[in-house]
Amino acid sequence: MLLIYSTTFDTTVDMLIYHMNESDVFRFNSDCFEKYKITLNDDGFEIQDPLGRITNNKNINKVLYRKPSLKKDLLIQTKQLSDEEDYIDRELYYIAREIINLSWFQQKIVLIEPLVDFRVGKFVQLSIAKKYFNVPNYEFRYNTKSKEFNDRDIVIKSLTMQPLDKKQYLVLYTTKTKENELSNNQPWMIQEYIDAKYDVTVVFIRDKMFAFELDRSDFIDKTVDWRELSVDKTTSNWHVHNLKKDIEDSIYQFMNDLKLHFGRLDFLYDGKNYYFLEVNPNGQWLWLDPKNELGVMKKFIEEIHPNTPLNPIPTQVR
Repeated sequence: MLLIYSTTFDTTVDMLIYHMNESDVFRFNSDCFEKYKITLNDDGFEIQDPLGRITNNKNINKVLYRKPSLKKDLLIQTKQLSDEEDYIDRELYYIAREIINLSWFQQKIVLIEPLVDFRVGKFVQLSIAKKYFNVPNYEFRYNTKSKEFNDRDIVIKSLTMQPLDKKQYLVLYTTKTKENELSNNQPWMIQEYIDAKYDVTVVFIRDKMFAFELDRSDFIDKTVDWRELSVDKTTSNWHVHNLKKDIEDSIYQFMNDLKLHFGRLDFLYDGKNYYFLEVNPNGQWLWLDPKNELGVMKKFIEEIHPNTPLNPIPTQVR
C-alpha cells in the first residue's frame, strides 16, 4: 500500500486517489487524529482508519508526505482547542512524525522529503541557484535601511506566507514598490524587479520535468503576482512551455545539489533570459494538469504507486 500523510483539505490528494485504485492507498489525516486507532511499539506501527481499514509497516511499501498540520495551525478552524485537546493533538502529531521518520530510515519515503523547508529554505536555494541561473539581486533586512536598491523598482515578498489577518486570510503577495516606501521596523524580503513577459513554472519529478508558462500581460496592470488572482481566472491561461535545453540541464544539476526528487521551480522569462525565483520542494501543481492529460499527474502517480519500482528519497541529507 501507499501511505499518504496529509489533511482532509488536500485537494491534490483527493485527485491522486481518484486516479488510483483506492484500495492501494491509506490516507492518514493530521486534522482528525481522533478518528484513527494508532499503535507504535518495537514491532512497528499500526493505524486503523474510521472505515476499519488497517495499515502497518509490513503492508506499506511507499510513503508520501504531503502537508500535514496541527489543528491549531489550520487556516480553517471549526473550534478553539482546549489545553487538553491541544496536548493530545501535539502528542499524536509527534507519533505521526516518528512513523514518518521510521519509514524514512526504511527507505520508503518517495518524492517529498518531510519538513524539507527547514533544510532547503529560500536563501539556501538562492545561494546555490547562482551557480546555474540568473538570480535577481535580493536582500533581507529588519530595523535597517538598504543601500542596495535606492530608487530602483523592487518587489517585496513574504518568506512564510503567514496571514496578516487569519479571519480574512490576508497575506502579503509579491508586491512592486520602491525602497524608500518601506518602513524600517518591519522585516522585508526585497528583490530586484524583473520586467518579464512570462511566468514559467517547472514541475520536477525525480527524472522528468514539465514546464508551463503564463503570459503576464493579462494581469500585470493589477498585480505582479499571479497567485493574487483567483485560480479560476488563471488556470486555463497556463500553457506548455518549451524549456531551453541549457536551462533543463541546469535544473537537473541544481536539484541534484539540493538532493531533491521533487519540486516546483518558478522563473521569470523575458523571451530571452530566465530568472530564478524559488523552488517549492512540496509545492502545489494540480492546477497545471487537473484532467491528467499533460503527463504531470501520470508521472507523479507512477512514482508513488505501490506497484511501481521504489525510488526512495535520500536517507542522508546535509
